[in-house]
Amino acid sequence: MADSAEEIELCQNIGPHELVEVKSKAVVKFSAVQVPVSFNRLQCNTNLNLPPSNWLTTSNNSGLHQALYQSPGFASFSIAHMFPDCVGEVDVVTDAENIKRLLKMPYTSKSAVSMIVHKVGNTLLLDEFDIQKYLLRKADDDWKWLRTFILEHILAYGEKDHSFCLKDKSREALQTKNLLSKFLYYSLKQSGAEAPEPETQRARPALPITGPVLPEPKVEENVPDPKSSHVFNRNVLWTFEDIRMLIGTDMPIFGGPNRPCISLRLRDMAKPINVLTGIDYWLDNLMCNVPEVVMCYHIDGIVQKYEIIKTEDLPYLENSQFSPQVVRNVAQNILAFLKANATKAGHTYWLFKGRNDDVVKLYDLTTLCQKDTEANRCDEKQESPFTVPVAMLLYTVARNMKNTATQITPKIAGNIKALLDNCIKLLPKEKYPQIVTSSHYILSDLHLPAGIDPKAPKFDTSDFDSDTQSVYEEDEDEDLGSDDDFNLNDVHNELSESAEHSGKVAIKQICDTLKELNLEAHMKNGKRAPRAPSPLHVGVEDRCRISLEHISAGIACLKFFNSSEEKFIKESEVRAKDEEKQRILYEEQNPNMAKPFKPIPLPYESLTKQTLNGMTEAQTKLDDILVVKNQTAALSEKEKKSKKSKAKRNKGKELKECQTTKAEENQGQVQQPITEDKRIATKFNTQHFGSWNVHLKLLLLEKACLTYATYAEFYYVEQKYGSCLKAIYMACRCQQVVLKYLSGIVSQKSCLLGRAGDCFFQMTKNWDEIDNYLEQFNEETEIAQNINNELVKDLDGEDLIELITPVANIEHLMVSSCKSYENALACVDEVNADDEDAKSELLRRLGNVRNELGLKYMYWAQEEYAKEMAKKSDKSSNESDSIETSLTGNSQTDEKEIKTAKDKESSKPEEPVYMKLAMKSYDCLIRGISAFNEVQDNVNLAFLYCNMGRFMRFRAHLYLPEENIDFVHKQKMFYNEAFLNYEKAKEVLGSRKSSPELWDLVNWELSTATFTLAKQLQDFSTADEATRAEVEKQVLDLLQKSLKLCDYKQIGSRQVLYTYRAGLIHKRIASFHYSQLRNSCTDISTVPKATLQLCKHQYELAANLLDGLSEASDYLVVQLERISLQEFLADLSPHISQKIKHLQAALSLCLRSKAVFEYALNTNNSTDNNTSNDELYKHMLLFESRLQNTLKTLIKMLLNGKDPKKLVELYKKMYMATLTSKRPAMGEQEHMPVEELAQHFATLMERLNELEQTHIPNAAEKL
Repeated sequence: MADSAEEIELCQNIGPHELVEVKSKAVVKFSAVQVPVSFNRLQCNTNLNLPPSNWLTTSNNSGLHQALYQSPGFASFSIAHMFPDCVGEVDVVTDAENIKRLLKMPYTSKSAVSMIVHKVGNTLLLDEFDIQKYLLRKADDDWKWLRTFILEHILAYGEKDHSFCLKDKSREALQTKNLLSKFLYYSLKQSGAEAPEPETQRARPALPITGPVLPEPKVEENVPDPKSSHVFNRNVLWTFEDIRMLIGTDMPIFGGPNRPCISLRLRDMAKPINVLTGIDYWLDNLMCNVPEVVMCYHIDGIVQKYEIIKTEDLPYLENSQFSPQVVRNVAQNILAFLKANATKAGHTYWLFKGRNDDVVKLYDLTTLCQKDTEANRCDEKQESPFTVPVAMLLYTVARNMKNTATQITPKIAGNIKALLDNCIKLLPKEKYPQIVTSSHYILSDLHLPAGIDPKAPKFDTSDFDSDTQSVYEEDEDEDLGSDDDFNLNDVHNELSESAEHSGKVAIKQICDTLKELNLEAHMKNGKRAPRAPSPLHVGVEDRCRISLEHISAGIACLKFFNSSEEKFIKESEVRAKDEEKQRILYEEQNPNMAKPFKPIPLPYESLTKQTLNGMTEAQTKLDDILVVKNQTAALSEKEKKSKKSKAKRNKGKELKECQTTKAEENQGQVQQPITEDKRIATKFNTQHFGSWNVHLKLLLLEKACLTYATYAEFYYVEQKYGSCLKAIYMACRCQQVVLKYLSGIVSQKSCLLGRAGDCFFQMTKNWDEIDNYLEQFNEETEIAQNINNELVKDLDGEDLIELITPVANIEHLMVSSCKSYENALACVDEVNADDEDAKSELLRRLGNVRNELGLKYMYWAQEEYAKEMAKKSDKSSNESDSIETSLTGNSQTDEKEIKTAKDKESSKPEEPVYMKLAMKSYDCLIRGISAFNEVQDNVNLAFLYCNMGRFMRFRAHLYLPEENIDFVHKQKMFYNEAFLNYEKAKEVLGSRKSSPELWDLVNWELSTATFTLAKQLQDFSTADEATRAEVEKQVLDLLQKSLKLCDYKQIGSRQVLYTYRAGLIHKRIASFHYSQLRNSCTDISTVPKATLQLCKHQYELAANLLDGLSEASDYLVVQLERISLQEFLADLSPHISQKIKHLQAALSLCLRSKAVFEYALNTNNSTDNNTSNDELYKHMLLFESRLQNTLKTLIKMLLNGKDPKKLVELYKKMYMATLTSKRPAMGEQEHMPVEELAQHFATLMERLNELEQTHIPNAAEKL
């Protein structure tokens, strides 16, 4: 039939109207046909009753056959699965015919409406539900609960003319449909010039896949009725006013040179266009974004003419006028009605209106099914067929949202959580363990994302989603009730103006229902009821806890995989046999014969496509063969090494399959395109069903490892070291299983064991809380037990790593800490020996614990030695005193720990316990020095050298019976080792600038060591006459060296200590020179003046320093020695005058000693040392005797000689004052408090000074 070049005339039956803008936008998401199809205008008087030559052919890629003769079924599920990224962003997903049926509902009461409604997030899924097709014409056992409900509640009205048939199947309707079919096929332009558009160009783009490969729902599980799968010619994202809809449409679209995009309609000139037809044409054009509609008029199938009508003019055709605003209001209010009632996610609702009904009803079929199940009126086979598809859609949408979102904000996370929670509630884990387990994994990853740093977890806390829209309806602040009521009333009033519209009662019912629902929705207990799920705002602890809950629930589903697999295989076999029998029976009853007027289509495929498919299949087979070979080779090698049982080899094979799949997954994410990831997922789902068990288990255990590691870091910061250690051990076991399956993953065992060492060490630092720590470690939770039970299945006795259980013992905890650090270092060497940063950090921590443990052993040995020496009464107290003064600090260790450490020593029973502890201390310090030396940590290395010097000083004072050498010589040997370590510490530091505090500590320790050794050599040396001079020289050198280290002029925390020690050193040097004078001089002429002056100078320096510190006891000893020196010089002097001079100098020293007794009064109250009090008491009595002896000797000498100054009377008065002063008798003096005696001598010194002051003027007057 030839084309006509005449222009189609415009329709003249359009009434006057104002231009009303309708906001409509259509975006084609997917097209399965060529758009537009070339239009062939028919000539006048063409007989449409005759079929065209191309009638019902499918090779023209026009989609006419599908548009006219295929039923869409439950198409919303297929559309939603094709575009999961749109679910939640659009308001409605459905077939275009359902939208038109709803919007035309208020204009007629004769039409029946039956739709299934599902709510997924903020999106409604609408599907036509043919009661006759799915219930009344099926077996009695299918959906018995719904059939019973319909018979009892719907058909019980008893009206004979009550029809529930949704489609008009009358003879006239069928003839009209056939006529339209022939017309459309006639309108196809028969030309081979235009090649069809390749299918690959129209294919829907694949969505990106990120993260691990997870199972996908099976095709038959995605829709309620798999047999009615329907792919629309076009999927369109249609925005109508403020309503967004994802729809499927099969409307043919034609085009030509002058009219590039038109829709064709066939109309009988004898029948005018009514309102319903006008709305139908108008909505079809809006949905497909078609600007014009071409009307072909006929009389009894004979073409008469063509008219063209613009889409915006369709509402104003004569006798079929309608208001676009009314249609918009109807759409808005019906959508509001459905959203206000269908509020439960995952529930199935039935929107029903019978013919001639005035009310539209919405039933909750899920609740109805649950009630019948509880009443045992329906079994497993009669459950709702929509439950599983809805759950699968929830899973698909949530997984797509998780994988495609560039940033998971709290709002998006809350939406994903709500979707998956509903999915888990709907799906029985016994039947669908893959999807349920995968949902639990996604939820766990949602709370604790992969790649997060356990030490510093950072979560997105922003509240604003810039690029994404919530899949749930947002709460609005304004009150929408008044607007909805106004719109509905406008619709009702406008429809009431026309008497021919009888559907006002239905829209009135919707209006009344919305009024009630708005009041309930806006006011619930005085507050607005929330609609959207709350954003995911939880802390680290709650995130870890919830993540572990989902991991445990996912692991609990793993046991259902095998049973589900067997059941699925059996059902597949039975189904395949039944289908084969039905196919054979059908072929026998219906032989394939040619039918008249029906062309036999010849299948055609492109050679290029076939070649590509063949290459792909061959490549796939080759890959499978290579995978099997690799698996076999790996397994055989594994059998040679381990020689495990057959069951374990089978398990290893399964693990290798998962490992190969994991490697393919990682490569696919980086190198292969997105379709490769989907192929892998499909391969998992179909060919290796059992491997999903291992794959998902590994994902869950890997997530558990990360969660426990994050938990451990959280507990460590909170100082819950028992819980931290328990979490670390769980993470280690989880990662051990993962590494057993997938050896390519980088092990984090070193980090975990390093933190375990920190926990052990911190337990010793907070010893008061040790009972709480042990209670935390021994606490068992149900979640941990479930995970641990799964771990035990894969960990044999040989595979279990050694994990130390903490006990209430300081030594055990510190040794365990060192052991953990050493294991962590071994792991670093195995995994990545070049990771110097990790090794250095672990070595520093190990060296620190070694240092602390060495000091503990040293303090315990000191206490044990003190106890041992206290038991031996035959030993001198000097040795005990030297040990007590060898170290500046004393350990505060529980006796129970010492006893425990003592009981553990069993190697040499004859060796003293303190010696064993000392050797352990030495070993720990040496290892600590080695660790810090390896990482070149100079500050800590200097600290260790300082502690080693302290140990050598302690070891020098340990007395061992088997040591035959001189004890003082042994002390000197160990002290030289101490000096060497102190010098190493200073050499490592370099100068005081590097670490002033540590430099001062080393100086103090070195000064203490030299001073102590000098005291030991000076006081307890047993050298003979030949070596005495050498020893004396050594003593003097040590004292001078110690004095040089005492920087008492520098202001600091040790200034007082340095000053006191300098005073003692000056006293020791002066005493040394005094001792030399006494041993070598027999006459005053033989006394070396230099030595004497040096001795006096040292005594004077010591007195000044001790006087400045108000040290009563040592100051008094210095004064006594100075008095003794003057008495010694008096004894050596041959002349009376010289003797009197020296004795008067001694008396002057006594009279200037008043400050000593005042210091004793001020400081003695805070002194608790009884030994010091006794010595001070004795020194006071000695001072009194020396004072009296000096006065008595002076009186004798002055009476026998010349006394020009009349001093004898003064001395007599003084001597009389010392004898007549009020103090207790000698027998009571031994028990007199030191304070009273000091007060007595202070008063006496004041009295003597007064006598001296009064005598001097009197003597001058007499002269």
